[in-house]
Amino acid sequence: MKVFYAAAMTATLMTGGAYAFSRRGAPAGASVLLWSTDLQNIPLTHLNHLNLSPAMASVRRSTAAYATPAEFAKAEIAANDVVVFSKAYCPFCTSTKQLLDQLKIDAKVYELDQMEDGAAIQGALLDISGQRTVPNVFVKGKHLGGNDDTQAAARTGKLQELLK
Repeated sequence: MKVFYAAAMTATLMTGGAYAFSRRGAPAGASVLLWSTDLQNIPLTHLNHLNLSPAMASVRRSTAAYATPAEFAKAEIAANDVVVFSKAYCPFCTSTKQLLDQLKIDAKVYELDQMEDGAAIQGALLDISGQRTVPNVFVKGKHLGGNDDTQAAARTGKLQELLK
């Protein structure tokens, strides 16, 4: 049995090639990311009971297309106004995510500790940003920094200015 972790669900490859999916307390409509090259082989019908939209199914399939974790990170940074690479248990990450929620800033959040290649993605972020720690925040394709940098940018108005 092989388990793939995601921000809001777990996909388990059972003996005989069947997949079992379970949600882990994610709110309705929450973004779900699965990271594995094997996922392109999962029939879309196996995901129907999770109420994933066609757009989400497209995201699920497209993540498998990246050859490296660095390509994945760079593509997500380029495609989203705000990207937070986080770990679910990290209190600094929680502070950053709460701040963005309070400011009503829509952010794409990747919980690296719940992704199969999370450690490799985190290593790639060191090369991309010079920062290995989480949270690792990007705004409009530019590296903002960690929690302290994000909190300071919000206090001074820099964060809101970057989003214009």
